[in-house]
Amino acid sequence: MRIFTVIVTYNAMRWIERCLQCIRQSTVPVVPVVVDNASVDATRDYVPSHFSEVVWLPQEKNLGFGQGNNIGIRYAMEHEADYVLLLNQDAYLQPTAVEEMLKIADGRNLVSPLHLNGDGSRLDTMFKASLCRAENSLLDDLLFGGAVSPLYVVGEVCAACWFMPINMLKEIGGFNPLFFQYGEDNNYYTRLVYHNRQVLVAAKARVFHDRRIHGNVQLYNKKEVHLKTLVCACNINLTLSQRLYRWCSIGVHAPVRFLIEWMSLVPCLVQILRSRREEKKRQPCWL
Repeated sequence: MRIFTVIVTYNAMRWIERCLQCIRQSTVPVVPVVVDNASVDATRDYVPSHFSEVVWLPQEKNLGFGQGNNIGIRYAMEHEADYVLLLNQDAYLQPTAVEEMLKIADGRNLVSPLHLNGDGSRLDTMFKASLCRAENSLLDDLLFGGAVSPLYVVGEVCAACWFMPINMLKEIGGFNPLFFQYGEDNNYYTRLVYHNRQVLVAAKARVFHDRRIHGNVQLYNKKEVHLKTLVCACNINLTLSQRLYRWCSIGVHAPVRFLIEWMSLVPCLVQILRSRREEKKRQPCWL
């Protein structure tokens, strides 16, 4: 069983030592692959000098989260990976997390651990919001002391920690290059739905995500309308009428901003149409 952990770094000194130390402590051996997006802090010197086991793939410019992960995924696929674990630079795995995810992994569907906050005192805010939208009993079991099952089928969860079987990657591919930072995991989930794949949560696995809500709250808020508009435009599950309805819902809350963002998509129309066509095929697109 060959498992590669892909970590995309950008100015990661605040978190990277603990992140990589946690991987060292994993009860299941994994190969750490670090793709550095042209950090300007000490990351580029620190990681290769302190963690000799890391496959170090430094980039000359910031490619964004999705494209950085695609580089790591390609490396893993070229080296006969069975699974690829995507892990944020600000996320820390519990030692048994990979072991627990392997127990429920079926080689077809995406697996996630429970996402906790940085000190493990509560659920990560966005992960909890995802569970609230899902039709399963996981949140109830956690809150009210029920018997927690090993596996729950959920909906969309943050890509801070995704355990991805290689067969799924060969059919669905990597992250869409239209998304630089944020929105790439939303787009990927729509493709999972289209190709009849599920997101499974291994309830006994844990990852600690050291953030408040989003990694960069100000940047996310600035880009939120753009991301929602673009995710909708690229969603291969929607008909034209469904897409228009969702755009209207976005526009009601921020009409001026939405109009600006919608017009900004016009020059990208060919790319959007191409991406929808490519993502409907069963092939490792974007890889």
